[in-house]
Amino acid sequence: MTHWRQKPKPKPSRPVADILRERNERRTKVLIACITEMSNKQGPDAVTHSLIAERTGLPVQYVRWKYPSRENLIAMADA
Repeated sequence: MTHWRQKPKPKPSRPVADILRERNERRTKVLIACITEMSNKQGPDAVTHSLIAERTGLPVQYVRWKYPSRENLIAMADA
């Protein structure tokens, strides 16, 4: 137990590369799940950048930057 005058020890910081890698992995998992769900329910023609971005909560610009064409989106979910 620390005395009230003592400052708590700082937590060791995580490397930025690890934080970014984990965030990208989470985003990819969410994108794959959403694309798979949409293509199974409504067919691959229903998969669009704006619809996927809206359903996942990711920015449309990110989805378009990461996967420039609709074919890339569908291929990413199939892989």
